[in-house]
Amino acid sequence: MTGQSEAAKRYIEAGRVAAAEARKTGTPEYDPRAHERAVEHERKMAEELAKEQAAT
Repeated sequence: MTGQSEAAKRYIEAGRVAAAEARKTGTPEYDPRAHERAVEHERKMAEELAKEQAAT
């Protein structure tokens, strides 16, 4: 991860969390609200990263 911006790191981490929530689908641990929050957070981090990249 060396050389990556903070926005890129936050986006990658948000993607990991969203993927972890998605893998819980069909199990007793699955919470659709938590999954939706994780996906929404990932989307926001993607927007933040896109803004940062457009500024450079």
